[in-house]
Amino acid sequence: MQKLIDHIRKQGFYVIDRDPTDDERKQHPLIAKVSTRSGGYNAERTRMDLPIAVAAVIAVQATSTQPIVRLPTAGQPAAVNHHGPLAHRAMTVPIANYDNNQHAENENLRLQNLWDGIETMAAVMTMKPKF
Repeated sequence: MQKLIDHIRKQGFYVIDRDPTDDERKQHPLIAKVSTRSGGYNAERTRMDLPIAVAAVIAVQATSTQPIVRLPTAGQPAAVNHHGPLAHRAMTVPIANYDNNQHAENENLRLQNLWDGIETMAAVMTMKPKF
C-alpha cells in the first residue's frame, strides 16, 4: 500500500485517509482519499509467453472474431501463483460483461456472455498446450 500511496503522491496528489476539509480543498488542487484495510495479497503476474498462456490465448481467440484482451496481471484469489513443490501458474479467463457490477448491487451477466462463456470454457478445457 505504501508503494501505491507514494506513487499517487508523485503524481502531485495530496493523499489523506478521510474526507478532506474545506481548508484542504482550498489548499490542494489534487486530493486523493486512500482507505486501507488489513488482509489481502499482492497481485500476481503470469507471463503471456508461457506455453500454457499461449495455448489459452489460441483457444479463446478461436471462439471469437473480436481480438481478445490479454492481461497478465490480476489481483484475484484465483490468479495467485503458488510456489513450492506443487508450484503452478494460474490464469483467469473471465466471461462476464465489462459493466456487470461484479460483487456489488445489481450484479448481472448478459445471457449472450453466458452462452459465449460456455463455448470459451469448452475451448480452454480441450486445448492442447505444447510443453
